[in-house]
This record gives sequence, structure tokens and C-alpha cells, in this order.
Amino acid sequence: MWYDESVGPELALVAKRAGLSVDELIQQHCNHDYCVFALGFAPGYGFMGLVDEALATPRLKTLRRKVAAGSVGIADRQTAIYPLLSPGGWNILGRTNVPLFEYAKRGEPLFRPGDKVRFRAISREEFEADGGDTTPMEERS
Repeated sequence: MWYDESVGPELALVAKRAGLSVDELIQQHCNHDYCVFALGFAPGYGFMGLVDEALATPRLKTLRRKVAAGSVGIADRQTAIYPLLSPGGWNILGRTNVPLFEYAKRGEPLFRPGDKVRFRAISREEFEADGGDTTPMEERS
């Protein structure tokens, strides 16, 4: 996953709220196995947790009308990846290029309840080389 403020507009905010640097936040988010609790909201959307209490962050007060596919966010003590362009109210930290919706469309979701997921930080260059979308996140309206 590519952690960057252009695609993760709450990255610095979540770090500050936790009393961490952005690099420390990334390290904490990556150094944990998350259990997929349930699938829902959108095809392939896995609710995962639990994030460390220090990283727990309430949902946004104002929803975004458009959250890009692949966006990774935190709400309270859960983390998730948006599988397709959709509205959303989670704190977005960055983006992955894993095509969750494509798996779900074929009837074979990438995540199933009980699975373990671990994020890995990658550079912008690696993200782009893997076909990642670097279009910046739109501001909330």
C-alpha cells in the first residue's frame, strides 16, 4: 500500500491524533495482522480489525461523496479497503492497487471472514509500476 497525503488526506491527522510521526503511524499500521470480521457495504469490502487503540479514530463528521477504489482507511478500531469508487466516511491513509471489486464480481472475494490481512508500505514508484492510480483524493464537499 502507498501511504501518501495526496491519496491519504487524513494520514497526518491520524498520526498527530495518535502522538506519532507519519512514519511511526505507517509502521504501526503495517506491523499488525488484521482479522476480516465481515464483508459488506460494497462487494469485496472487508471490515478488519482491530487497529491499535492509539490509532483508533472516529469516522469523519462529513462524508466524502467519492472515495477512490483501493483507498485504505480507519474508523474507530477498524481498517478497510474501499473496493470501488463510493461515498465514505473513514479516515483515508493511502491506497492499494489490489482489485478487490474484480475478485468479488467473479464470485471469489479476496477476503473472507476470519482471514488475516497485513499491509505493506511501498514507494510511489512501486505503486505506479504495479498499475496504481496516483490521482489525488478529492476534497470533501
